[in-house]
Amino acid sequence: MGKVKRKSIPSSLSRYLAVCFAVCAAGVLLICTVSGYLEAWSDARLSGLSVNSGPPDKSVSANRIYLAVRYGKFLLIPLWSVLCLLVTVKIFYHKEIKEPVDVLTQAAEKILSDDLDFKVECHSDNELGMLCRSFEEMKKGLYDSNYELWKSLEERKRLNSAFSHDLRTPVTVLKGYTELAEKFGERLSPEKQADIIRKMSVQVGRLERYTEKMSGLHKLEDIIPEQECCSFGSICGQLRETGSLLCGETGFSFSADGPADMTVYTDTGLVMQVFENLLGNALRYTENNIECSVSADAERLTITVTDNGKGFSDEALRKAWQPFYRDENTDDKVHFGLGLYICRLLCRKCGGDISVANSSTGGGSVSAAFSAKKSESR
Repeated sequence: MGKVKRKSIPSSLSRYLAVCFAVCAAGVLLICTVSGYLEAWSDARLSGLSVNSGPPDKSVSANRIYLAVRYGKFLLIPLWSVLCLLVTVKIFYHKEIKEPVDVLTQAAEKILSDDLDFKVECHSDNELGMLCRSFEEMKKGLYDSNYELWKSLEERKRLNSAFSHDLRTPVTVLKGYTELAEKFGERLSPEKQADIIRKMSVQVGRLERYTEKMSGLHKLEDIIPEQECCSFGSICGQLRETGSLLCGETGFSFSADGPADMTVYTDTGLVMQVFENLLGNALRYTENNIECSVSADAERLTITVTDNGKGFSDEALRKAWQPFYRDENTDDKVHFGLGLYICRLLCRKCGGDISVANSSTGGGSVSAAFSAKKSESR
């Protein structure tokens, strides 16, 4: 690909000055020719008046014309030269300099007003045109830098919202155990007290691991599941216990389909996080009952949470995965609109996915699937 020919300002100015010199020389030649003709005519006329001894006033008038023609060219030549130079400079400025200077001035004003949604366009191919193109590259770099900063701030906002969103459920569980211990303190047997303390320790451990994992993240997509070996029965026990505690007076039914001693390879912390998010969403929309069913086989662990509320709207079925999406009809100002987005992200991190639908009874139904087989790649 050949090099693009570029006109430099000095070479362009030289061409303009060459044309200016040619026009100026032609004008000077014309002035000299015309003045020479007029000078000869005036001299002839003055000589004729002297021979014929004409009236003195005519002789004086002819002499003045002769002098004006003879010495006027010495004034016209510099005036013509200056006029040619001024016209040349004006044409050169409008043709070669004005457009890029105006473009750069407008671009600088837009950047000063924090408006980067524009394009620096200049058709000049001299140094100023190159400067405009360099300015456009600089503007693009500044735009990309600001866009990356904005994405980073949005990602941090989303991460902070997700962090505070997912801390609420473990805190609620701990609060429930604390209220249980305070309410039935002396009436609880030592075994029951030890069981409550053990369960609270489990929740505290989950909080520690979760905060440690989230503190080093720059975005949610950086979460890496920790594959653990556990039994299907132990997972069901945690799900049943957490569901009963979170639902409180709301009806909660639990069913499991699978052998209790079957080995499942997954990140139980992320599984519980997804389940608690699904349960929290169901509690916001249910009327009085929530159903949870869990199934497992050699390939997959599936958790389905169904409520008997009004179900998902058509818009919610399309946009439920979007971060910060909230149903316009809800009055819940505490809801961040991150629950299903986080659930989908975590399910995919664990080799599964999530789906939403409306149950046959009219309520909402959400199914979360996780890979249950051992994998060296995760």
